[in-house]
Amino acid sequence: MKKSSAFEQARLAGLGTYVPEQPCHRGHLLRSTASRTCIECRRMRENARVAADREKYNARKVKERSSKKAELAAEMRRRRAQETLEQRAARLEKAKMAQRAWRAENSGRGSIAVAKKAYKQRNPGKVRADTVRRRTAQLQRTPGWLAPDDFWMMEQAYELAALRTKMFGFVWHVDHVVPLQGKRVSGLHVPTNLQVIPGVENVSKANKWAHA
Repeated sequence: MKKSSAFEQARLAGLGTYVPEQPCHRGHLLRSTASRTCIECRRMRENARVAADREKYNARKVKERSSKKAELAAEMRRRRAQETLEQRAARLEKAKMAQRAWRAENSGRGSIAVAKKAYKQRNPGKVRADTVRRRTAQLQRTPGWLAPDDFWMMEQAYELAALRTKMFGFVWHVDHVVPLQGKRVSGLHVPTNLQVIPGVENVSKANKWAHA
């Protein structure tokens, strides 16, 4: 097969892609210099293969990522520690907008409920462990001196979170200002330690306390 001049120029220049004189049979132009195959056709084949067995693909990706989990987590912590206040605000806003876009594309709360149900079915052990851990921590950090009015105020916080979720179209959480399981300090499950914030901020905050 005659080599194209575009390929030879790309190879000599050390480029990863090139545009041949003639497109492929589907009309695509961009090709890989290493294999001389059409990049768009290869992407289409890969998408079809993944779609044919999505569960197998997901399982493989989870296995690949699990081996690098500690390394990725350490890198993420390093990046977060170096963030400025402006960068953190921009990141949270970007995550919030992505959440809104996902909700809009997935027909609202019905699809979210389906996604959550599917996750719970795929990860029953993890869901049970997280639930037990959370309940245990909450019970251990709930003081015995709380009055009925205190419990009513905490119920109101959860109702407010549900109301805001319905009004704004994205999830709001009841967060403990001082985490129940912080590394340096642990707070109590009391009304004065609760705040209603967007879910994406709560997830990002995790068990950290800004003043700890």
